[in-house]
Amino acid sequence: MRVLFVGLGGVGQRHLRLLKEMHPGSEIAAVRTRGRIFEIGDDLKVNENINLEEKYNICCFSTIQDTASFKPDFAIVANPTSLHVATAKELVNQNIPVLLEKPISDSDSGLDVLVQIAKSKNIPLMVGYMMRFHPCAIKLIKYVDENVLGRIYNIIVNVNSFMPAWHHYEGYNEFYAGRKDLGGGVVLTEIHEIDLLHTLFGMPKKLTALGGKRSGLDIDVEDTVSVLMDYEKDNQLFSATLNMCFVQRTPLREFRIMGENGSILWDIARNMIELCDYVNDNFQKDTFDPFDRNNMFRDQLTHFIKCVKTGKVPVSNITSTKGSHIIAMAVKEAIQSKNFIYFD
Repeated sequence: MRVLFVGLGGVGQRHLRLLKEMHPGSEIAAVRTRGRIFEIGDDLKVNENINLEEKYNICCFSTIQDTASFKPDFAIVANPTSLHVATAKELVNQNIPVLLEKPISDSDSGLDVLVQIAKSKNIPLMVGYMMRFHPCAIKLIKYVDENVLGRIYNIIVNVNSFMPAWHHYEGYNEFYAGRKDLGGGVVLTEIHEIDLLHTLFGMPKKLTALGGKRSGLDIDVEDTVSVLMDYEKDNQLFSATLNMCFVQRTPLREFRIMGENGSILWDIARNMIELCDYVNDNFQKDTFDPFDRNNMFRDQLTHFIKCVKTGKVPVSNITSTKGSHIIAMAVKEAIQSKNFIYFD
């Protein structure tokens, strides 16, 4: 198996380690521009004593065009968000399947063209929403599909993290999350919950949002946002509230659905999902502790490689995840306009 990497920062190196663990004989090439050769661990700490290129025998190129002689079976794209669409377009045009790290992009520019190219060439193009492979997410989707709560009343999602502590090897305003020009900001960086809402309930009828840069940090992106979405599904109206902050030191990540029969709580930070169905006396609590976060990435990679080999459409393909991108961009628009954004 021959695999091309475009971007070998923290998440790119995580993909690389897992690929070599699962497929030790894989040959690796990379398009590299920053010249960093140290290894970044799963804890995002740097080991200066390890030369990444030597450890994994990486064949390095300056541009994607230069990789033609390598003839990759697929590519993993993990460069800055603002470069995703152009990079994926170049690869798909060369008939190379792509696992594209989330989010898809920081704008709409070129996205429709990329979707059409991938469709016309029938090339697997999967977006890296690895949270889809969390056992609690799988259970949550099953609960919603089975309508265990009856009529849904509202949904409350909270996402708190502390972005300045993520990368130990660079300043918080040097990597993509804290930079507008690289596609940063909490909305796109923490887009997993938006994707889960879209996966479960589709497009909202409308949304509005308040937020912006609330911290005193030296960044030029929004760090705190509150979103209100209005949904209609199966002739039922309900709302979803999404609170996102990546400058909050108190960790909190939870997904709560309230309905006529009771509630479902997915405590994402604690890897626990709990169903409380008072009407049918159905109470279930599933915990996955200890939980290996890499398992989501392993399952995602296994699924993607299977799609490459069989031609099967990836579960989080570029077409089905476009809605998550549209919602995220609408949130950013609503923050600026302070108006409701309506969807057809």
